[in-house]
Amino acid sequence: MIRPLKRTYARLWNSISFRLTFNYGLLAILTTLILLAFIYFQVMGALHTQRYQQINATAQRMAIVFEDQGRAGLIKAINLTVSDRIDSERQAYLLVDAQYHKLAGNIDALPTSQPTYLGLFEGDIYRGGNRQPGHFIAYHLADGSILFVGQDLSEIDNVTTLILQGIAAAIVLAMVLVMLGAYIFRRELEYRVGTIRQITKKVSAGQLSQRIPISHAEDEFTLLNQDINTMLDRIEALMNGVRHVSDTIAHNLRTPLTRVTGRLRLALQPSTSPEEMRQAAAAAMEEIESLNVLFGKMLQLAEIEAGVRRQTFRSRRLDVIVEDVFEMYSAVAEEEGKTLELKPSAPIWVPGDADLLASACANLIENGLKHARTGVTIRVFVDNMGCARVAISDDGAGIPATEFDRVGTRFYRLDASVSGHGLGLASVRAIMALHQGWLEFADARPGLRASMCLPAIGVSGNLTQGRSGNLQ
Repeated sequence: MIRPLKRTYARLWNSISFRLTFNYGLLAILTTLILLAFIYFQVMGALHTQRYQQINATAQRMAIVFEDQGRAGLIKAINLTVSDRIDSERQAYLLVDAQYHKLAGNIDALPTSQPTYLGLFEGDIYRGGNRQPGHFIAYHLADGSILFVGQDLSEIDNVTTLILQGIAAAIVLAMVLVMLGAYIFRRELEYRVGTIRQITKKVSAGQLSQRIPISHAEDEFTLLNQDINTMLDRIEALMNGVRHVSDTIAHNLRTPLTRVTGRLRLALQPSTSPEEMRQAAAAAMEEIESLNVLFGKMLQLAEIEAGVRRQTFRSRRLDVIVEDVFEMYSAVAEEEGKTLELKPSAPIWVPGDADLLASACANLIENGLKHARTGVTIRVFVDNMGCARVAISDDGAGIPATEFDRVGTRFYRLDASVSGHGLGLASVRAIMALHQGWLEFADARPGLRASMCLPAIGVSGNLTQGRSGNLQ
């Protein structure tokens, strides 16, 4: 019997919803108890203060009577007060001489007392053979007599009973409300967490399109669900990319491998001359080198997407990087009979890897020269959104606007007759993503304008440039 209870308790305590509910309920109950205790002591203190003021005022009034009329006048005033039946059952008076002989009053004996706060004495008042707890003050008069003035605690006891009953009812109500709130809180928490668990199980089972519903409440769970959905979008995109890459690799490998195999088989024929064998071997080597280049680009792309190169990021002069690439390709443009123009720019600093940024810029220039009729124009500037841009425009045929989103995906080639593997712009997109930037296309009329957008240091507000030029 004990072991099942222990297992049940352990299972409940291991639940974060149970622990949060328990701690919330305990905190709420303790807070309620502290608040009620504070209210109780405040009310009781106010009642005792009021009682002291009443007793002290009565005693001072009697002392004034003694000063004006003497002992006889005081005895007459006491007898009149206890016989008027106005609160006489609660009020207590006793006047004794120096030898403690009773002279007047409505109590039978000296009250047993112990001092309490505010100058009051608390003790038992004997009256009519009954003993009642009460508060009183002792006044020593000029003739040696002692005046005791007090009140019993029946009124305070009644108020105390009512207060304690109210506190008990408040505690019970608070516990019920706390338990109800804790139950609702636990149900809500289990529902929100359970929804996340259900979606993650479905995703683990292969349903990558599943997403967590987003509520209208802008709470922490909504933000968490949005982050998880963003992560799932990224995972789905990567998995689709892997499938696409796998299919494309299989397709791209099949043709060259088939050609290599066919040529080598022909070369192994007995009728093949040595010269034909050399030609077949050279063609096979060329195909294999092309495959080697393909795999090299794929490995480089995988390294970029993995984020390994982010460790080498420093603050870089983007305009200097573009200028170096421009100088390298100027001769290439001249050989092709085309112009390559670089418009001047102010110094622009960006965080990043200089080699990767140069590679991205080179890819776009190569692409522009490949499709340009007469030339390519390069502009480096910071736009009004604080983004450092490298805009490369050509005057070629351009591409349809409907293809802008597809351009830059792996192995995608708009024109299959053009040589290449379709990884150049894909690597540019990956480099931009690594640098927290993006690649966008626009119609140059005529031609195509490709823009690399990067966060500029000292402009975006998130990054600042140090004196040494390093990323701060």
